[in-house]
Amino acid sequence: MHDRDFYVISKQSDSGNHLTVQLISSMPVEKLVHGSKNGNDVQAIGLFKFKLISSEQEPVIFAFAFQNSFKNQVEIIIIPTLEFLRRHVKMKSQRPCHKRIELVLWFMEDGFVYDATNISLESEWYFLSKGVGGRMADGTDLDFTSFLDSWERLKL
Repeated sequence: MHDRDFYVISKQSDSGNHLTVQLISSMPVEKLVHGSKNGNDVQAIGLFKFKLISSEQEPVIFAFAFQNSFKNQVEIIIIPTLEFLRRHVKMKSQRPCHKRIELVLWFMEDGFVYDATNISLESEWYFLSKGVGGRMADGTDLDFTSFLDSWERLKL
């Protein structure tokens, strides 16, 4: 996939109402580099590198697709662009305009999905190791689970 693979979704009966989606496919992943350093059970890893485009061409939705070899299926994160940018700016403390963005997503064996971009050994242990009540990252901006296969976001 290239940085500018866009899809426009519209109803045949309503020519003015449409939704622009940018599909971003995972790059090849090296488990030793992008996987868990603490022995967390990561079932699939998505590695995405892309550049944001000018705001007038910005898609309404990002769709991040990555292979889950364990389940023999593709996992898709469907997230509104503004929500993704809000999370990215909050986590990286800088505006991403016209900069190259890297995103690493971990699909855990229990079905949860987390942003593990540049996660340190200590942060992985603290936020992503599963305890009795879940993980510290549950419900935070690191948690992308609610965007997993959220096809309803594509309805007009």
